Amino acid sequence: MKSFFILTILAGSLTVFTACKKDKSTDDSTEHEDHPTAVITVTSPNENDTIQGNFSVTGNIVGTGNLHGYQVTVTNAINDSIVYQHDIDDHVANFTINQAVTHTYTVYTPLKLEVVAALDHEGHTATKTVHFVVH
Repeated sequence: MKSFFILTILAGSLTVFTACKKDKSTDDSTEHEDHPTAVITVTSPNENDTIQGNFSVTGNIVGTGNLHGYQVTVTNAINDSIVYQHDIDDHVANFTINQAVTHTYTVYTPLKLEVVAALDHEGHTATKTVHFVVH
C-alpha cells in the first residue's frame, strides 16, 4: 500500500511538471509576433484638456514595418455616441494625424478620442485613448 502511494505521488508530480513546461513553451511562442508594432502619439488634444469650440486631432503613428491604416474616433463619453470618425487605409510605416473635428456642444461634455492603428490584415491593432472635455 505504501508503494502504491509513493508511485501515485511521483506520477502526479511528473504530470504537473510536464504541464508547467508545456505552458511555459506556449508563452514563449506568443512573444514572437509576426506583425509590425506601432507607437501612437497624440499631441492634441491632451489627456484631461478642456477645449472651447472645434478642435483638431494631431499626432503620429510610428510602426516597425508597413502598417495597414488607422482610424480616429471621437465619442461622447456619457452615451458612447460617435461625434467624429475617419479611416485612413494606406500601407506605410508612419502616419501623421491631422483631423479637424467640428461639434455642436455648448455645455461641458466629456469626450473620448481613440486612435486605432491596423498593424496587419489579421486584425492586430495598437490603440491610444485620450479623455477630454469640450464646450
